[in-house]
Amino acid sequence: MNLNSESSAKPVLSLCMIVKNESKNLPRCLASAKPYVDEMIVVDTGSQDNTPEIAKQYGAKVSSFQWCDDFAAARNYSIAQASGDWILVLDADEELVVESKKFLEQISSRSEILAYFLTRTEKNYRLSMTPLITPRLFRNLPKVSFEGRFHEQLKYNNKYINHHQVSILESINILHYGYGEEELEQKNFSRNIPILERIRQEEGLSLMLLYCLSGMYNDMQEPEKAQECCAEAFDRLFPNLLEGTPPEDFLMVPSLLYTLGAQSLNQNDYETAMLISQRGLEWCPQYPPLNYLAGMTLMTLGFPLGACVYLEKCIQVGREGSYYQGEPFEQSFITTDPSVGLGLAYLHLKRWTEAAAAFEQALSFNPSCLEAKENLEKIRDLLTA
Repeated sequence: MNLNSESSAKPVLSLCMIVKNESKNLPRCLASAKPYVDEMIVVDTGSQDNTPEIAKQYGAKVSSFQWCDDFAAARNYSIAQASGDWILVLDADEELVVESKKFLEQISSRSEILAYFLTRTEKNYRLSMTPLITPRLFRNLPKVSFEGRFHEQLKYNNKYINHHQVSILESINILHYGYGEEELEQKNFSRNIPILERIRQEEGLSLMLLYCLSGMYNDMQEPEKAQECCAEAFDRLFPNLLEGTPPEDFLMVPSLLYTLGAQSLNQNDYETAMLISQRGLEWCPQYPPLNYLAGMTLMTLGFPLGACVYLEKCIQVGREGSYYQGEPFEQSFITTDPSVGLGLAYLHLKRWTEAAAAFEQALSFNPSCLEAKENLEKIRDLLTA
């Protein structure tokens, strides 16, 4: 029996999904959500396996959607079939984790909230990433819809939902299992890159999608095409960097800025690296990769004391959990990397005790960090000489 059958006063919750060839992942996803929802709506976009049959076995309402290279169109088709007061959106490679069965009572108690952010944690990714907060639970209203052919975004009245109308719901979470490297490579080759290139030709890509396309080309071992995307993104961002005004569409801009800044630093273009660091931290001061970039740029320029401020900030926001959660980043940016950077900075300053403490801290985060081990050994030899 689902939760809503206990009382007609409780809101009805609809699960809405779009799927294709997900026979491997779908059972786990549907099994995790079924006890907590009143209906499951699964829209198939052209499966060649038994995905639709699996969905029906779990009691889902299954329909078909003619794929048209538009994720928002498919999402909107799925939510248009929902009869619930609230809609929960999951992907097939995700699993719902419910910490408190009273979450429906929680969301119904705040009439001003249109959507809730849920925390999504990577389960099997090759790198340890910070969680992402993403709007996946929202009211079933005619003016709430998705926009964007790729990496679709939730909108209200064709605008991002006002921050006063959203909140974070901590009683339910999402685990993201993702896909194996071979499967992901195939998706990028056969679907994702072709879609993004078509959008690029037809209407141009947002900064977010340029960043995504660059990453896909890197994954496909096509660095020249990846660099073309980065160059185009930098040209688009350049007026904002000069004027100091952040782009209106800020999605993935912090990650993009870090990538562009790190490239500039590696190419010894210190002026650009400093400009990107400065503007990025004006726009998103709690984003650790940008603090790390600023610190390492100052280190390279011979200002280790100034670098310490930014590297300490990385560790501080990691310890407090006060970092920017709008997009995930590698955990090492709040643990090992800035600790090693601090150690190197203190070495330059000949502050051996602080340097040793920083390298020991790095090893507490990652006991196999070779750079920390080697430098710690050098300091010990120096102090005992």
